[in-house]
Amino acid sequence: MNKYLYSKGAFYPYIERALYEQAGSWPDAGVEVDESVRNQFYVYPEGKTLGTDAEGFPIWVDAPPPTHEEALAQSESKKQQLIGEANDFMNRKQWPGKAAIGRLKGDELAQYGLCLDYLDALEAVDTSTAPVIDWPEKPSA
Repeated sequence: MNKYLYSKGAFYPYIERALYEQAGSWPDAGVEVDESVRNQFYVYPEGKTLGTDAEGFPIWVDAPPPTHEEALAQSESKKQQLIGEANDFMNRKQWPGKAAIGRLKGDELAQYGLCLDYLDALEAVDTSTAPVIDWPEKPSA
């Protein structure tokens, strides 16, 4: 089982110590932990970040709230992701092409219109109010 040095919120594998030392980045202090401990802290639970207890061992602590700039970037990323998902959905249905040649009728035409309205609403989202954003509701497929 691999051993790690845990120091200041990071795990350093002893097997790679020489590389870290060559780079001048092996920590001066820390505590030794095994792979099972490191694996417990591999996936971050929502709202948590890696901290250190009084003895120097890893623990989960509450993550600080994002700065306004971080919240703004997250919101802008989410906005672009939602726009991409909506466009991908419509393109898989071939609605833009069908609409261009007049082959979109009935329920498909109505769904396409709802998706276009949703895209318009997404484009209008003001991400400067992050983290409080009123996201439009996605139309049902």
